[in-house]
Amino acid sequence: MALKGVAEMVVIRWILFLSLLLFLGCVPHEEREETKRETKRSREPKLLYYSVNSYKQTMQILDNLGYTDDAFKKGMKTIPRVLITRVSSRWKEQADTIPVETKKSIFLRLLASGALIANEEVTKERRKLLELLEKLDRGAISRKESAWLRRLALTYKVLKKRDGLLTRRKLRELVKRVDIVPPSIILAQGAVESGWGTSRFAVEGNALFGQWSFGENVLKPKEQRTHLGDYGLATFKTPLDSIRSYLLNLNTHPAYREFRDLRAQLRAHDIPLSGEVLLPTLEHYSERRGEYLEDLRKIIRANRLSWVDRAKLANNRPVIIHPDA
Repeated sequence: MALKGVAEMVVIRWILFLSLLLFLGCVPHEEREETKRETKRSREPKLLYYSVNSYKQTMQILDNLGYTDDAFKKGMKTIPRVLITRVSSRWKEQADTIPVETKKSIFLRLLASGALIANEEVTKERRKLLELLEKLDRGAISRKESAWLRRLALTYKVLKKRDGLLTRRKLRELVKRVDIVPPSIILAQGAVESGWGTSRFAVEGNALFGQWSFGENVLKPKEQRTHLGDYGLATFKTPLDSIRSYLLNLNTHPAYREFRDLRAQLRAHDIPLSGEVLLPTLEHYSERRGEYLEDLRKIIRANRLSWVDRAKLANNRPVIIHPDA
């Protein structure tokens, strides 16, 4: 009986020991796989960075993402997140040797991605703005939320000074201003204003939309119109910064009030924003007025860009392309 009791105790201890091992070291298969995936994701870079020395390398990167010329022309539901750090000087130097269709295709694909990224940033601001206004209707908002609201009003020039009164009327105007620009318009104006990215202002200052500036760090035009004062074209660190500034210009300048009013009417009736519908309101962007609008309209139609207004951004890791010269 004594031997039997000892044997039972040994078995019990082994069972407890094995149970402890299982508890400490063994994880269900599904949990192990998920842990492996999380570890792998944490080790993966948050973006992909490529240094290129030719437009052909840029084109290859776009094609490898499935962002091909053919796919773009047919229309895509989602567009990859791709940004270029600057406009290459080679792009201008080799412009005459690059096939026209290739040049247009690369420019449009890169600008379309940048346009959607800039619009996404504005959409996030708009969403937060509408949420805060809804909260304000129900009661008070926090000091932090109020400070954010005032910063936004200053950025969009609804307030002219920090201690200005942010009235209900100004808040309604802010809602009109914090909104996207249809990508088809962005692409068409970028193409016209920068000569498909080959202008001196695009190459030397990443300036894609011909925005005037009376401040410092500007590029002086060769034939400056003296009656307009000491102006120049604004320069930017990256092409994306140029897009951001252009959006802010359309959303704040008095010349584009009609654009903002019509956009607000479309929103009020739950009508999707369309480049061709909003285009006629941008007549004051150029001194050429009607002829300028017709050029933009031709680019949108000839390149079948209307579908870009409905496209979304893909959830891929951002791809950064850096021309080394």
